[in-house]
Amino acid sequence: MVTTNIYESRQGEYRAGTISMTALGVVFVILRFLARWKKGLRIGADDYVILLSLLFLFATCALNLAMIHYGMGRHADILPDGNIVIIAKLLMSFECVYCTTVGIIKISILLMYARIFPTRGFRIASIILGSIVVGWVIAIICVSVFQCNPIARAWNTALPGTCINLKGSFIGNAVPNILTDIAILALPVHVVWGLHATVTHRLSVIAIFLLGSFVIFTSAYRFSTLFEFEPTDTPWTLAKACTWCLIECSSGIISACMPTLRPLFVMLSSKFASSISTRTRTTGVQGSGLKSYDVGGSALRPSGEILGKQKVQLEVSQPDDASGDEVPLNTIRVQRDVTWQETSYDSSRRWN
Repeated sequence: MVTTNIYESRQGEYRAGTISMTALGVVFVILRFLARWKKGLRIGADDYVILLSLLFLFATCALNLAMIHYGMGRHADILPDGNIVIIAKLLMSFECVYCTTVGIIKISILLMYARIFPTRGFRIASIILGSIVVGWVIAIICVSVFQCNPIARAWNTALPGTCINLKGSFIGNAVPNILTDIAILALPVHVVWGLHATVTHRLSVIAIFLLGSFVIFTSAYRFSTLFEFEPTDTPWTLAKACTWCLIECSSGIISACMPTLRPLFVMLSSKFASSISTRTRTTGVQGSGLKSYDVGGSALRPSGEILGKQKVQLEVSQPDDASGDEVPLNTIRVQRDVTWQETSYDSSRRWN
């Protein structure tokens, strides 16, 4: 038989997780704007929307910290009735702000997709998914606010009236959230795979878009914590789920920012490569008297050799300058096969 320590508290770990994940979301938004500044790109609609989601992340963090302050993470049996009422009121606000934050993050990702893939079909797909997300947010807010009749019965169970199955609503709301996450992450895969590029390059671009796929795992784990919820001990059984709601929001912001950080990665890798090259030049063999030869040049060919047809590939790519996007679609190479024939030149022959 499992004994329960009613004095056990997890407020410290939930508070630390809330603050640290919020700070991590802020860091990635700062890195996103730093990358766009280093690349010389203008601020787009998706960037403004991600800023809006950051403001809602702050609100989610504040509400979760307030619930923790009033006893979230402890058992209801040792909490004053006044604290239970306050937690119930804050929880209703928390649900509304949480789903709005998630919706805004998804809209930001779809706006980024629409900017990178400005095709009619892709825009239609983005609009459809965006409409589903907006509808989901509105539905969650309505369920949260009108979960009881009258509304006040959500925090005052002494009032006569009825309430919905709150646990069932939490689980039901989480399913479309996960499904839209998967659909949004999979949206650019089909388009990128259809580009005329090497398999390696297509896979590398797809990998950039899938860098943020860990948000699906945070959503799935939060979904699993909902099965622990018991309405008779809401502060204890729902505390982990609320904290993971915030972790999911922060992970969503990180996921939205990851594909935009390529300019920073390129800058860091180029500096690292240049430092290695500098050390190689300074520590390399000097004064050895060795000469370098162009193996592909004519210096190493016999004088009378006739070269037959040879096939080469010319790789043509657009320069990766500030006019391009942070996702390396503008460096996809178009290959063409070119043949030529080279014959020897007899120096003994003279024009008459």
